[in-house]
Order: sequence, then C-alpha cells, then structure tokens
Amino acid sequence: MTLARLYDRLVNKLNGVFKAFFKQQPSGPPPIIADLLPDNPLWDEQGLLPSTRAFDPLPVAIPAWPYEPGPFGETVLRVYWDTITLVHEKTWSADLPSLPPQDLLFEMPASYLVAGAHVMLYEVTDWAGNPWHSFPQPVTVDLTPPILGDNQGRLRFDTSQITAEYLESNGDKVDAWIDSYRGGKPGDVVTWYWSETPFYMDDRDIVSQRLLYQADLVFPIMLSFTGGMIRAGGDGDRYAFYRLADRAGNLSNFSLVAPLAVQVQPLPRYLPSPSVAEASSSSSSSSTLDPSQASRGVTVVIPADAQLRPDDVLSVQWATPGTEGAYHSTNADASGLRFSIPPAFISQHMGKHIPVYYQVAGSDPAISELHDLTVQFLSSSKWPTVQCTRPAGVVAQLSLARIVSYATFSLARWAFMAPGQRVTITLLGVGHTQVILDGYVVQAGDVSASKVTVDVPKNTFLAFTINQALVVQVKVSFASDATPANFPSLNLTLVA
Repeated sequence: MTLARLYDRLVNKLNGVFKAFFKQQPSGPPPIIADLLPDNPLWDEQGLLPSTRAFDPLPVAIPAWPYEPGPFGETVLRVYWDTITLVHEKTWSADLPSLPPQDLLFEMPASYLVAGAHVMLYEVTDWAGNPWHSFPQPVTVDLTPPILGDNQGRLRFDTSQITAEYLESNGDKVDAWIDSYRGGKPGDVVTWYWSETPFYMDDRDIVSQRLLYQADLVFPIMLSFTGGMIRAGGDGDRYAFYRLADRAGNLSNFSLVAPLAVQVQPLPRYLPSPSVAEASSSSSSSSTLDPSQASRGVTVVIPADAQLRPDDVLSVQWATPGTEGAYHSTNADASGLRFSIPPAFISQHMGKHIPVYYQVAGSDPAISELHDLTVQFLSSSKWPTVQCTRPAGVVAQLSLARIVSYATFSLARWAFMAPGQRVTITLLGVGHTQVILDGYVVQAGDVSASKVTVDVPKNTFLAFTINQALVVQVKVSFASDATPANFPSLNLTLVA
C-alpha cells in the first residue's frame, strides 16, 4: 500500500470520527471573536471579519464554562477551524481548582484566514472523559473589492455643462448614475467626490456617502450633487468620481473622472438709473418733465448698457410705491427696455420730485440706481379759463339785471382731468370774497361732460360792490398732498 493511499484512509477515518462527534447537540456558547462585524439580516455575510484584520493573528476568547476539578486525569480544550482543523489545544490537570482566565485566550495564526466562509468551534473533554462542544461561530473572510463597471466606472451625467439655469430647472441639483459594477452586496458604501483636479484625490473633496441596501443594487444607482455644494466650489472645470467599499472594508479603484464645466455663480449686474424719454435731462440720474409733453403718458427707458442676467424679469416703478399716483409697470415694448407710464399717473406729481427706477425679480431680486424726476406744473396759460355761461354772452361785464335766479360758471375740460381731483372756485371783489365751489371732487360724469359747472344764486352777488372788479379764481388739486394748480382767472366787472 502506497503512502498516499494510507494517508487518504487515515483522513477518511478521522472525518468519520469528527462527523460522529459533531452529530451531538452543541451545548456551549460559541467562541468570542471581538473583531467580527455585527450580524444583521440586512447583510449577506455572517461573522464578517474586517479585511484589515485578515493578515494578523486572530484574537479568540473561549467563554468560561462550569469547570469542576477531578481526582485524576485532565481537562482538555480543543479549538477547531472549519470543523476538523485543530488550531488550538490546552490541557489542565484535573486537580486544578479553577481555570485561569488568561488560559481561555489565544490567537489563531493568520495563515488560516483565507478568503471564504468558515466556522470556529471548540470541544471540551472533562477529567472523566466526557466530551461536549460549542455552537459554531461563523467567520467570513472577504478579500475581494467591488469591481468597477465599463469605462472604469465613470459616472454618467445628462449634461457636461452646469449653469445656474440648469440648477434652477433641475431642483437645484445635478444627478449622476453608476450604470453597473461587479461584486455588489448589501452593505456596500459608495463615496462620491467633487474636485478641481482630475489627478489628486483628497477626503476634502468628498461630497457624500451612501450605504447600499439590497433594494439599491438595481442599476443604475443615482448620486446627487447639490446646488449649494456646487456653488460653494466655484466656477470652472470640475471633476466628479466615486469609490466603492464593501462591508469588510475592501476598496475599489477610484472611478474614471467625469469632467464638467461649471458656470453657476451669478453674473455681475450693472443697473444704472433709467431715463424718461419725454423729460429734459440735466444728468443721467436726474431730469425735468414738462407735463405738456406727457399728455399721452411717458416712457421710462432702461439703459442699453445695463448688465442683466438671462433669467432677470424687469419692471419699472414710477414714484414711491403706495403713494398717490405711483405706478408699477410691467408693460415693455419689443426691446424689453422701454416701459409705458399711462397719463393718469402724471398730474399727481406736478410740483414734486419723484423716484423712478427699475427692478429685477427672481431668486436674487435687485433695484437699479434711482432717477430723480422733477415734474413741473403746467404753465398757467395751458389751463382753461373759467367762463360765465349764464347769463349768455358775458364777456367783460356781469350785469345783475341779466341774472335770473342764478348765474352759472363753467370750467372746460383740462389736461389730465380725472375723477378724484378737487376744484375750488372763488369770487374775489372789493372788500368781499366768496367761495362758490369748495374742494369739489370731480366725478366721472364731469369727465364725460368735459366740464365742471357751478350755479351761483343771484343774491350771492349782492354782497359785492357794483361797478367794481369781480375776479373768478380757480384752483385744481391733482393729489391730496399736492399744492393746487392755479388756473387762469376770469376778470369781470360787476354792473347793475
């Protein structure tokens, strides 16, 4: 019989002995291997050993059991790897009163820590020859890192240029995808990076990490780069990549970098003051408006050299918001730089200085430099003169004899006439003054009729001196806080 055949017979016989022995029910707790990672139903492996500990002797602690000394013989501890490989043996004399705790500690040589799934258990034989063994402790040694997919695992993006507009239309983030990798298991961790260089990898470039569960291992795997992180990193050429690690700590190579051109910082704005097309300018930031040039409204012009962002939405503010006669215009012409102000918002500002400016709306609103506009009063000669229309034919003299019951004064339609304006008409004579229309509020019917009229009873005139001047004075207020405009007076002589 050859030596090889003799060896095979011996091994087979020993296997039979061990199989028979381990058919007994285990009765002791498993060995304690502190280096093992905690088990969890979420992960595939049991008793996973960190890869960094797979090249050093493995510390093992055998739980103390209810030891009893005996009159003779020995107590024997045997520790087995993969059921049959004896990796540690310790013998104590039966008369030893207790087992020293340090005797239950040992280190298994690293040579046994080959890749794969293993078990460790121990057998105790007491002084009387009665054996029992422990439950097995699974030990998994994983030395194989995840393997990147095609194209060295480079991330897939749906764009190569990241702009502020892209972020705004994509939820303020950029998504990328890992199309595949090999050797993926629950518990893998993907770490992704954002760098200014394609050649230097640094932990400071880490964007985030993600623990992958079984449900995540459905490709592609999506990773997100937030807009805040991208903006904080500044504009320019940037490089995105990732690395995989399994639960044991085996690391893949870094993926091939994905180059991206980033332009997300807000473009600088230049918002010089606007101008008013119908006004005469003394400088770029101030001008004077003659209301006679604004009978059809005015046009506020945004300078052509204003620097705006692509998504800026423009509007013009005429006078301080909330004040009488203020107007917010969103009505631009085809150029987008000329905004109309209707004539109904001119007269309230006569005799005043008002601010005129434009504003941009969006995520970063701003207003332009202010334009200081002086709105003049319309010259008195351009207002209508009140007339006496009853009795008819009054030109220079008003005769008491011709007044039947009352006289009527009429103020014809004036520029910018509108409901809400206030009209005051006063009779001025020698030694006597009489207000005949006191702050009358112009009505829509007056505007439709193109005039305001007032009837004055005949006896009102009896208080004035005959053959003396009678002046009909008119003031019109265009805003509640404005100085009234003086209209031309009607100069008459009151006669008998």
